[in-house]
Amino acid sequence: MPVFMISYQVVDEGVAEVAEAVEKAFAAVDAQRPEGIRYAYLRRAGSTEFVALLELADGMENPLPGIAEARHLQATVAKWAVGSSPTPQAFDVLGDYLMLA
Repeated sequence: MPVFMISYQVVDEGVAEVAEAVEKAFAAVDAQRPEGIRYAYLRRAGSTEFVALLELADGMENPLPGIAEARHLQATVAKWAVGSSPTPQAFDVLGDYLMLA
């Protein structure tokens, strides 16, 4: 199962808007309940740094681009990100205890 991570920082003024977009995206994902994914979004406490984790079942296409609120989150991140718009990076899972599985 591929695991992807996106890590980025936003300018101070964008933190609230990104956090709100994350909440809306997760409400939409929860309502649609796409199969074959595990998804988490984190913010380093007291900072402007965000991290998203996405695990896809083998052979599964990412369903998030098909969810309007997830696309809005991506646009909001691009608007406020420091530097260029972040892109997902693939990771190999070397160990996991009840976090991803």
